[in-house]
Amino acid sequence: MKGIVFALMGGFFLTFQSVANATISSQIGSWQAAAMTQLTGFVLAIAIVITIRDRSYRQLTQVSPLYASGGMLAAIVLFSNMTAVHIMGVTLTIAVFLIAQLMLALAIDSKGWFDMPKKKIGRTQIAGVLMMIAGVIILKL
Repeated sequence: MKGIVFALMGGFFLTFQSVANATISSQIGSWQAAAMTQLTGFVLAIAIVITIRDRSYRQLTQVSPLYASGGMLAAIVLFSNMTAVHIMGVTLTIAVFLIAQLMLALAIDSKGWFDMPKKKIGRTQIAGVLMMIAGVIILKL
């Protein structure tokens, strides 16, 4: 249940962030908004680390460069998201983002990429993604 609550929070905040970033990017530009968003996220994360006094940051050198590059990927995600919101609106952008995430997540789970344990992907999972795609098509009508 705790995982579902965090996933719901993440989804709600992602949608709010998409709207806020698109509005900011209209005023200062998309890459500038992405930089500002990354900076404010960094400041909040550092404040939380300091507040909870977590010292695990001392093991940063043990993190693979592939995984440490997540922040760079986030900048691309932010830019893509802001641009899509301007072009398609919030609802369609979030729907397409979710489908893209699910499709890649299925590939990662089925292949065990990025040190994830392999999971069997069956017809029901594929059917679920196809139903979501159908839902997006209906949303767009």
